[in-house]
Amino acid sequence: MKKILVIKLRHHGDVLLTTALYQALYDQFPGVQVDTLIYKETTPLLQNNPHLNRVLCIDRKLKGFARLKAELGLVFQVRNTKYDAVVHLTDQWVGALLAGFSKAPVRVQMAYAKRDKPLWHACFNHRIAPPPRGQAHAVELNLLCLQALGVNPHSVRGEMVLRPSPENLELADRLLNEHGVNGPFVLIHPAARWPFKCWEDEKFADVVVHLLNKGLHVVLTCSPDPVEVAMTAEIEHLARAKFGDDGSSKLVNVGGKMSLPLLAAFLRLSKFYVGVDSAPMHMAAALNVPQVALFGPSWVQEWRPWSDRATVIYAGDFGPLPHPDSIDTDNTTRLLKAIPTDVVIQAVDRLQS
Repeated sequence: MKKILVIKLRHHGDVLLTTALYQALYDQFPGVQVDTLIYKETTPLLQNNPHLNRVLCIDRKLKGFARLKAELGLVFQVRNTKYDAVVHLTDQWVGALLAGFSKAPVRVQMAYAKRDKPLWHACFNHRIAPPPRGQAHAVELNLLCLQALGVNPHSVRGEMVLRPSPENLELADRLLNEHGVNGPFVLIHPAARWPFKCWEDEKFADVVVHLLNKGLHVVLTCSPDPVEVAMTAEIEHLARAKFGDDGSSKLVNVGGKMSLPLLAAFLRLSKFYVGVDSAPMHMAAALNVPQVALFGPSWVQEWRPWSDRATVIYAGDFGPLPHPDSIDTDNTTRLLKAIPTDVVIQAVDRLQS
């Protein structure tokens, strides 16, 4: 194998989890050129990745003729590269058609029941059947595709890769100093893309106050999304009200004010991380940062942090949850509310010992 393209058209966390496959390909086939095709907005998580030769992108902000022109350009680019193998890890038709048009000798699909159609199968010549849902981690599922390339996936130790740049590490250190963070700090990212994955603001505020009382600095972060910014601001407000004025400078809210590469640098510098099922959780795992991760109605075995330094607290252990496949992603109910505050506090205390 000299040239391999991996297609992963999904969200930020999904793309980061795929970095274990890039490394496996790089290690198993010395001198190989590993390229990937992802959505443009997820590219920040692949900055400085040592195992990738080229990152191809689909820009979902393009519409109409501009989108069509860009994707046709991708078809010719992929075809002209003459890949030895194309591995398609998701269920988007554009990826399947690109695999088919690539004419690569090895074209691998992950089996999806909703794509059990003749045209879909015609795009590939290898099919990987995953185990039943919830029985394997996403990293392990990605590595299963190595079978089609003659590699035993169970012989590969999957390791995610995230490399903050020296420039971002320096910037993060400077920003921390400017905010008065001059000692060990805990990074808390309380929000997620979907509100149903979130815990209650009051409980997060209690955890913040507990950490402040322990003498630690706390840095709150979130994406620029207005809902996430408002949630994080409310947690800050509640925590400051509970803690009082003295020492409140130990609490810093930089929510909505940083890029993902800069967030990676903040994580690298942190003592540990606390958050919910979201991309920063996977970033902490990739950086080998200790963490406490709160989970609700997701496939926990599949999406838990890929790390032996993570404590997972599952809301289903404290109350009923809807089945993961029945979730309405527009549901704004906080489905982690059954998780008791003291359980989380005990978990963060263990990380300090």
